[in-house]
Amino acid sequence: MDLNINPDISKASNLSTEFYLDPKYFSLCKENIFSKSWQLIADTTTLLRNNIYPTTFLENFINEPLVLLKNEGEIKCFSNVCSHRAHLVSTKPCHNNKLRCKYHGRTFNLDGTMHSMPGFEGACNFPTEKDDLESIPLIIWKKFILASINPNIDIMPAFQDIKNRLPRFPFDNLTYNENDSQSWEIDAHWALYCENYLEGLHVPYIHKGLINEINNKTYETILLENSVLQIVSGNIYCELLENPNKPKQNLYGLYYWIFPNLMLNFYSWGLSINIIEPISKDRTKIRFLSYPIKNKQQPSVGDAKLSNVEKEDQKVVLNVQKGIESRYYNSGRYSPLREKGLHHFHLLISKYIS
Repeated sequence: MDLNINPDISKASNLSTEFYLDPKYFSLCKENIFSKSWQLIADTTTLLRNNIYPTTFLENFINEPLVLLKNEGEIKCFSNVCSHRAHLVSTKPCHNNKLRCKYHGRTFNLDGTMHSMPGFEGACNFPTEKDDLESIPLIIWKKFILASINPNIDIMPAFQDIKNRLPRFPFDNLTYNENDSQSWEIDAHWALYCENYLEGLHVPYIHKGLINEINNKTYETILLENSVLQIVSGNIYCELLENPNKPKQNLYGLYYWIFPNLMLNFYSWGLSINIIEPISKDRTKIRFLSYPIKNKQQPSVGDAKLSNVEKEDQKVVLNVQKGIESRYYNSGRYSPLREKGLHHFHLLISKYIS
């Protein structure tokens, strides 16, 4: 199968169903896209009480054990695999001035270097750099911590665009709300969920409650390097979402998708985050994180509340999964006006998967 997508959206066809159904392409996504991507693994409040925080890079998919270490106010990330015999070094968050592997007692400093190892007296050329914990690339953006085990996708242009467009947004006043945060697993390919997110063409037909609160006619899609921004206008002026250097728009929300699986959704009440995590070619985990602004809360009533919209989207994605398994469908065409984000997504898959 040829994964090349015509860059001219007016002539292009969607990805073939083979991309979603053939295990070969799922494996290529794993190794050539996700293993080289940046993943949101924590926020800085995670390390307020504890200075050692174990986590996993894309659990149930890449499954790479990592550990965040905070030393004299600086946060760094390392492999959480002991350099002696591969036991996990840290198994739960804690506060300590050293890491000690519980298997054979090897200890590490908070900068990842090996500190001591019993029973190695007389070992030649020991220790070396190979005995230190492997350092993992890290980005700390605002209060969010992103890691990559083999970075090859530049996500900074998206963060720069957010900085330029949302100078009034109070990032420092965002607080994680565990009660409004949820996760789901659905029997569908991860890319189908992203595709649904990246176009507003379906909104009048699927989200009957939401359509009463937004102006779908002014729906705008902006293509960025390795990302897409969707701007949605509403009925009420929100100063926090407005750029003082541009005309007032009565913005309802700004929706940033960052390749391959991160979604940052800015509202008058705060920020919601969707992280789309593949499990298998037909099973996906959706993590929804809620970060309301201090003294505000995520709307919990009305037809447009996020949980309702989420359920409506999941139902659509499940139906598309059934459809791509049909022998009577291979690929369709793009709407040049309303599916630019979807087309951009497929171009990025074609670029990075090879």
